[in-house]
Amino acid sequence: MLGHDMRAAIADVLGGLALADLSRLDPESRLQLQRVQSAAEQLARLTDETLALVTGDDLPRANTPVQTSLGPFLDRIAARWRAHAEERGLGFALDCDEDLPGEIGTDPAALERILSNMIGNAVKYSPAGTVRLRVHRGAQEALCLRVRDTGPGFSDAAMARLFDYAGRPEDSSQPGTGLGLHIVRDLAQRIRGQLQVANARGGGAEVSLILPRAAWAPGVEAPAALSALPDLSGCTVLVAEDNPTNQLLVRQMLETLGARVALVEDGEAAADALAAQRFDLVLVDIEMPRLSGIDVVRRLRAAEGDGPATPVLAVTAFVLSANRDQIYAAGADGILAKPIMSLDAFGEAIARVLSKRPAPCDPTTDSAAPFDPVHLDRLLALAGPEDGRELLTRMREDFGAVRDGLAEGRARGDSALLRARTHVLIPLAGAVGNTALQAEAEALNAAARSGDRAVIGRLLPCVLERVDVLGAALGREFRARYCEEPAR
Repeated sequence: MLGHDMRAAIADVLGGLALADLSRLDPESRLQLQRVQSAAEQLARLTDETLALVTGDDLPRANTPVQTSLGPFLDRIAARWRAHAEERGLGFALDCDEDLPGEIGTDPAALERILSNMIGNAVKYSPAGTVRLRVHRGAQEALCLRVRDTGPGFSDAAMARLFDYAGRPEDSSQPGTGLGLHIVRDLAQRIRGQLQVANARGGGAEVSLILPRAAWAPGVEAPAALSALPDLSGCTVLVAEDNPTNQLLVRQMLETLGARVALVEDGEAAADALAAQRFDLVLVDIEMPRLSGIDVVRRLRAAEGDGPATPVLAVTAFVLSANRDQIYAAGADGILAKPIMSLDAFGEAIARVLSKRPAPCDPTTDSAAPFDPVHLDRLLALAGPEDGRELLTRMREDFGAVRDGLAEGRARGDSALLRARTHVLIPLAGAVGNTALQAEAEALNAAARSGDRAVIGRLLPCVLERVDVLGAALGREFRARYCEEPAR
């Protein structure tokens, strides 16, 4: 009810502004009302997102990429922030190259939130002068949006905590917790963008959002960043679906996420499978022969009793409120509407379910992520787009060389070679935030120094497996970021 009233009030604000003839106003008054209009549109989108988070509902998704006219969009951003800057005695400049695309297929709500955080930080830290937003084409038709301020730039402490939650250094003279870049990073991943952060020559800071062509071109679908998709390696997923086309689609998507898939074609078969075996995740169609998906979920929850509950994602073409209420009442953790249009939507729905009820994956598989996305994003942001590509390539090569050396040392029983390769592995694992691998590499290095073959025999297979998983994950990350196969 509160959400309804909030959205009604915002609609009144936007409706009133839409009906008003702003052209009759003096420039200053028109600028202020344009700023109010832009902020109200953003508030409406944030309200929808907030309500979705509170209720667990899926946000409305378009069947095709949203096309936005880039010029008018940037003009609205400039109108809003020019007024903010003027209040603080600053200038605001929008510099656009002539060869920009007329339309982009990027989510305008996420892009506006990113730019608002970037420009807001720039205004906050600039004591005087002009904050500039430059928009231009970069290498390989990337769209670059760069905000430059006239402030002191990033301190070493700030660079070290880049993208961290509440990452503002304790000795900062500015108020706030430092959530801006943390939010920007998450939103950039959502729209498949990359961030670049640097201190500008001559003073000030530069924060850039780089959108590869596949991320901004209307109608172009590109794989989502690996870190935005759930990793189902080691998990067994039951899929109950009677449509052959949907069976194939769902199986391929799950296998892309690393899962092992068990497939059944009707509700009775699903109930029998769930009675015979525990699964890490269940995807169940609601309309199935012999037994409905709702009844399958009810039987599962009844059998589980007070024990650990299996995550369940209902897949259905019926998403009216009454249907949703009935599905959730049966015990499902989430609902994914048919047709499934992309791997992004599929992965997001699974991730939302697993955030409510984490999947108890195969205990032989470590649940830790192969790398910490914040660590990797920080490294690549500081390196910049082109140097970041080279950095990620070299990192994969280094892990490959370490893996080959460890395998050779194992085959030859060469403790000196194991010491040398683990000596390289320890800082490499730390650089990408894989603390588990780093700790095991340190223990293996110590065992190799002391000649403890029992410990070496126990640790070495685990280290090799972790390096293999990490190397594969970095390869997928390279493809997701740069839309090409990494060098072998």
